[in-house]
Amino acid sequence: MSDVLWWRRRWVRRTATWTVTAAVLAGGLFWVSGGYDSWREDRALDSACDNDLAAGAVRELFDGISLTSSDRWTDRGHCTVSAADDDTDAGLVLWSGRTEHMTNLENSGGFDAPLGHGWTGSFRFNPDSEDTDEAGAVLVLSCGKGSGGQLMTAEADLGRGGFDDPVARERLVAVLTETASAYARRTGCEASVGGRVKEVGVSTTRADYKPVTAATGSCAGLLDGKTAARWGVRTVREIAGDPAPVENCVLGGLRGAFLYGFTASYGPSARYAHLRLDERRDSRRPGTSAYALAAGCPGAGGTALFEVETLLDEDDPELAAPVVDHKGLRAALQRFAERSAKQHGCEAPRPA
Repeated sequence: MSDVLWWRRRWVRRTATWTVTAAVLAGGLFWVSGGYDSWREDRALDSACDNDLAAGAVRELFDGISLTSSDRWTDRGHCTVSAADDDTDAGLVLWSGRTEHMTNLENSGGFDAPLGHGWTGSFRFNPDSEDTDEAGAVLVLSCGKGSGGQLMTAEADLGRGGFDDPVARERLVAVLTETASAYARRTGCEASVGGRVKEVGVSTTRADYKPVTAATGSCAGLLDGKTAARWGVRTVREIAGDPAPVENCVLGGLRGAFLYGFTASYGPSARYAHLRLDERRDSRRPGTSAYALAAGCPGAGGTALFEVETLLDEDDPELAAPVVDHKGLRAALQRFAERSAKQHGCEAPRPA
């Protein structure tokens, strides 16, 4: 054997030995440093929540944060995603098919922004809040005529960054819509689904009023100019006109002062609204509004409830109420209810 050939074979053997040794050391370092656990936890996202979790959308939402998650939906109907690092305050809670947490989504002090794009849902984020890294969204899916529906919510804490970034809002909604769609398919809910939600809005707060003539969403067309002037209505606070579990419109005076509030409630929200209406009527408190309409809706919509409230409905008896045009108020509620019911495919509204 020539010296050249012998040397070449020896170099190849040494190179192979070094390569294997380096690979073993690297693997050991990867294991000891926790890299394996991080990799395993990240891969577990792909089968989380009974394989329903939109793992790709979750990774985008928590860009770069190592995550761990629940394997299955719990008996209470929730599934969680959280940061693997205990020092990182980030996570996501998804609720499916349950309604007891719906009240938390309603008590915001503002109006949630409809998702649009073919979905019945809404997004909650107050841009004036100090907790800009927290937001929530709700989605209602109808499983077909006579088959009821499903509810899913998502509540997230980014841990860093904030939902004042429209990209973060879009990513959280993608997590919700994709996970809800997968959950529906697996559980046999033949729900129609919408498209990718872009330009996700934020909640309408008390400061977000505009001239009554500028109404283009949920308050559009409720009053003509003469009636608005007679009622003292100068401003409106509204949401976009797309379907949502709760739809609101406030007709206000100067600087947005509350005068009349219109609300349409569907699905679980409607059930709570009916209970509240019954309590108000049972209390027989002077000034309690008697104006409410109802409509039967397909799928998850249930029996929708449409209400109007005035200053007389407030708890503070010292508040001065506007002069109420009862006939006009009923007519405005009818217009509000008919337009909303049509958006949801419901029957014609009737007295509740």
